[in-house]
Amino acid sequence: MECVSINKTGSLNVDTSVSKALMQSNHRPTPIQMSHIRSRLEEKNLELLDMDYDILRLQLKINESVATMNALIKSRLQKQKEADSCQIWLSHARLLPLDIIIRILKFATSNVLGDRLSPLELSHVCSSWREAAITCSSLWNDLELVLSSFWPWRSSDPATQSNAVNSVIALWFGRANSFLPLTLSIIVRCELKLAMGEGVARGVLPFSSRVNSLYFEISKTGFNNSSSRGFEAMAPFLKLPAGTFPSLEDLTFIDWTPQKTDEVVPRITVFDFSPRLRRIILRAQPWWFKQEPSLVLPWAQLTHLEVGGVLTTSSFADVIFQCRQLQKAIFCYVEMPIDGDEPPSLPEKPVTFPHLVDLKLGLSGPDLIDRNDINTILSLIHLPAVEKLALSHGTPLLQLFPYHGFPILALVPLPGGTFPPLRRLMLSFADIDLEELLRLLNGCPLLEKLSLCLKSIAPELLLKALTRAERSQSEATAPLLSHLKSFAFAAQMENLEQSEDVNSVVSAFGDLVASWVSRRHPLSDVFLCLCDLRVDGDLHRTIKPEREAQFKEAILHQIGDDSQIEVFVELTEYTDLSDLFDVVDPVEWRKDNASDY
Repeated sequence: MECVSINKTGSLNVDTSVSKALMQSNHRPTPIQMSHIRSRLEEKNLELLDMDYDILRLQLKINESVATMNALIKSRLQKQKEADSCQIWLSHARLLPLDIIIRILKFATSNVLGDRLSPLELSHVCSSWREAAITCSSLWNDLELVLSSFWPWRSSDPATQSNAVNSVIALWFGRANSFLPLTLSIIVRCELKLAMGEGVARGVLPFSSRVNSLYFEISKTGFNNSSSRGFEAMAPFLKLPAGTFPSLEDLTFIDWTPQKTDEVVPRITVFDFSPRLRRIILRAQPWWFKQEPSLVLPWAQLTHLEVGGVLTTSSFADVIFQCRQLQKAIFCYVEMPIDGDEPPSLPEKPVTFPHLVDLKLGLSGPDLIDRNDINTILSLIHLPAVEKLALSHGTPLLQLFPYHGFPILALVPLPGGTFPPLRRLMLSFADIDLEELLRLLNGCPLLEKLSLCLKSIAPELLLKALTRAERSQSEATAPLLSHLKSFAFAAQMENLEQSEDVNSVVSAFGDLVASWVSRRHPLSDVFLCLCDLRVDGDLHRTIKPEREAQFKEAILHQIGDDSQIEVFVELTEYTDLSDLFDVVDPVEWRKDNASDY
């Protein structure tokens, strides 16, 4: 019998066992079963229709709610934009007074044309900033032109190039403060067309009378090794007439072009007849200073001259004896002449430099002692007022050439040759013996800073001699180097691995410093450089921080642990000597320390 029942809700239920039997087999339902199943199916379909209607009705409500929400969100975004606009209008940046914006621009701007922080670029931020940039005329008194193939307004048409450069210089300096001097920098970084130089000349000429500082550089980058066309392109500017810059006080002229070049360099007289010019930083090739010099400058009126790069002995003599008003002079690399070079033009009698207080002179050449020309030149230089003197032979290649060092006695003749006002002295690879050195130091009673790097005297012998000289002074007499505040000493060792020799030098250095401390010298710092002379030595195993620390500790123990003197120890190769023992190229130094200078 089939079991069919009615549930509490009144719906028809087919017996579970019958339903299970039908589900698990392929038997044909009976007529009664089929009738009941059809009734149940109709009932379920009606229920599904009711549920679909409910879902549809709910979905309509949801859609209506979503539409309402989207409208609210859109309306809110619009209100937020309006609120943000109001907030911006009331922001501190918008309400800044004009003078505050000007102060911000002064700190943020760059003088490099095309830089995003230049006044020209910042004036495009908004009308307020444009007004501030134009109002602050002092922002436009300093211009740096970097001329390259990536010039912002580059064009293949020469006339367009020339007019673009001319226009931007006129625009820039035209906004400058007419009561303040102008500063102009021109850097050439690649081969240019003549039109670029013409544009620079036309643009600068109306403002040249107000330029008091000028920087001109033919850069290292952008040129090949065989030729360069920087000077030829800039000829219209460089060939402007003498007297073009009557207010010029400071000139930097740097030539990085290769020494071997087929370029025709114009005769440059544009900087001559500049009555206020006093300071020059120069890096030029030796052939600039031949009998008919390519660079004409008012040497006689200069008070500050720094020359980087190589000068021949003849060029050095031609320049130095014209600059008799110098107060500071640096010649980092005076090279001995070779056969065929022009002989130097020398004065008939010694020349006195009454105002020269700071002289740095570096010589180069394998055998200075046999060169009568440099000895003669130095003997003609009289320095009665010098306070800072740095003399160097550079870093000689000891194993390749004979070596005699800087002929210091030509510049400081002994006996009787003293420098009473001298306060700083650096002698590096000088040709002087122990007795002559002691006599020289005795002649410098006010010396405050001393740097010695001498090959002609054994390091330990020199240190012990200074110690004996100090201890031999009686209490009633002024001690040797009684005003010394800073002492740097480079000990040239044949081999830093020979511990006995190195320890002896360190001990002698400590004894010397201890003797100075006991006599109450005003020492503030001392520096010991142990220099290995081996060309092919492997110093990675000998130059170790712990050895430097060990030597420093030994020196401090000798002078007293409670001493306030700063002690520095360095182990190095002779090719890596500290700048304390060399006349550094001023141009290279400024290039490497541009961020600090």
